[in-house]
Amino acid sequence: MKLIFILSLLLVASVSAAQAFATLPSVDVSYANLFDEACAQQTKYQINPSWVSEINTRLPEFKAAWAKDGPVLLKTSEHIVGKNFREKQFLVSLSICSLPSMGDPLLVNMRYSLKSFSSTPLSMDVTVGVIFHELLHRYLAGKIPANSKLLLKYKSEDETVTSHLHLLALQKAVYLKLGRADTLKRVVEKDQALPNKSYTRAWEIIDHRESYKSFVEELRQ
Repeated sequence: MKLIFILSLLLVASVSAAQAFATLPSVDVSYANLFDEACAQQTKYQINPSWVSEINTRLPEFKAAWAKDGPVLLKTSEHIVGKNFREKQFLVSLSICSLPSMGDPLLVNMRYSLKSFSSTPLSMDVTVGVIFHELLHRYLAGKIPANSKLLLKYKSEDETVTSHLHLLALQKAVYLKLGRADTLKRVVEKDQALPNKSYTRAWEIIDHRESYKSFVEELRQ
């Protein structure tokens, strides 16, 4: 009888977990090899065959890392903001060409996650964080108030800064809620190392000039 009771609890827990992620969009992560071939031809960027070999070899590893942590990150975002994803399916294209990561189209540059490219590759949690970041761009489309008082306050900042304030605030809120302050620290360090210092400026505003909770509260309106 005790065993049946325990099994029943496990079944209820698994069903509850499945229901918790039922509203989430499906996310398919794949290597965009044809895109990279075209990108290399158009930009004259030389893609090292060793990078291609590594990303193909490690693709199951990257997909598994996202499958493990991605849904939790997305669901926590929905929970914090109180709004679901509108889109139900995403195709995340991984690239090792020279174009930066972007949300539309969903392109994630993986070069700095590769051991064959960098002597200090990004940790897996930060790599997952880059995918998460780009998906948040899609999630937040239409959710930032047009009359945002915070964006009005920082209207003199460049577009990269203003387009990331609410996003980084939400990203911070998610990691802190999940007890992943160490991952957040590594994500911030990665952003601050980017050549475009607008990301450093955006984090400065989030961390030192405003409460990140103020930006998140605007998203909840």
